[in-house]
Amino acid sequence: MYHLIILAIALLLFFATPNLPAECSSEWSPRIIWQVPDLGKLSSELQLGPNGLFYLPSGNKLVVVDENGHKLWEAEVGGSELGHPVFDSHGSIYIPGNALIQEVKLNGSSGWNFTVCQGKSKSTAQLTTGPGDLLYLHLPSALYAVDTAGHYKWMVLQWARGNAYSTQIEDGLSVMASAGNDQAVFVILGKKGEGFSLMALSQDGKIFWRYWLGDIKGASLVTGKDGLIYATVNPKKIDRLNKGTIYAFDSKGDGSPRWSHHVTYDDLTAPTLSEHGLLYFLAGERLYSLNIDDGTEVWCDPLYKALSRPSVDESSQRVYLGTEDNRLLAVNPQGRMDWELTLDDKISLQPLIKPDGYLYVVTDAGTLYKIKDEPPASTGD
Repeated sequence: MYHLIILAIALLLFFATPNLPAECSSEWSPRIIWQVPDLGKLSSELQLGPNGLFYLPSGNKLVVVDENGHKLWEAEVGGSELGHPVFDSHGSIYIPGNALIQEVKLNGSSGWNFTVCQGKSKSTAQLTTGPGDLLYLHLPSALYAVDTAGHYKWMVLQWARGNAYSTQIEDGLSVMASAGNDQAVFVILGKKGEGFSLMALSQDGKIFWRYWLGDIKGASLVTGKDGLIYATVNPKKIDRLNKGTIYAFDSKGDGSPRWSHHVTYDDLTAPTLSEHGLLYFLAGERLYSLNIDDGTEVWCDPLYKALSRPSVDESSQRVYLGTEDNRLLAVNPQGRMDWELTLDDKISLQPLIKPDGYLYVVTDAGTLYKIKDEPPASTGD
């Protein structure tokens, strides 16, 4: 009899307890606002222009979408795959192709074109901004400096031989990564099988310093505050002496790293810097958080099939990244995964976060998603 009374009370409490509505949940959750399919596979990351529009380089075309998910226009640029576009504050986009820079206005009309010869190489050139408000076109054969009106300023031809200028082009060189800030322009250059170096150059082509990186298979560069530059480097092989490494350098230092951090993986993504003093990168299906000041590890979170470079929302300090099995992941500031959202294909490119907190994600199927990460609703306590 006693057990029957206890059971009856338990059932009464169960049915009398009201169900909490979804908005009272203590967990964050994603919501798809809209999606735009059939944009093509991107050749570089989605970018937000100064006019609030989204620019998607796909093959030899630049596709533009507004914040409501409407495709506005597309422009064909050259005959080769486009590289990473560069924006300026004067209403222009500068797009690298095969040994060229093409200016495109924010409304899609064409501007000037700067073209050079880079020999037999068919690879897309890399373009960065840098000191002196110049555009820097990085080719295996030379570094070209061009102003924003398309006027040639100077070039450095003989990369591998100090500061000498020469008309002789050295064969076999390749550019692995490039970046620039208001103090220097940076390039990782070398030959497969012989090794690569990171170089810092001034706005007139003088080489400030070099740092030997060895025989590597991949690298990336990201500029930070106070003239710092960060490099992630993937070795050709992993062994006792060769590991994946992230470095911090001073732009006008002596070329010695301010700090370095090593991991036993060879697939490090480009780093993502946070205003809260942290740096994030992905390696070996693990998301790492480091202190920007000294490179010490804060936490490491294993994430199955994780693939893309991470992004961080500065307001919530939440980190987002894509996976090989079609999922978008959200990780909280303590390094724990909060949710996952399955999309229509793998996510190999970095998600984009606008200041208003919306996420914009492009899958390899060429679909652009706008996603809202809904915060937990206040309970009023």
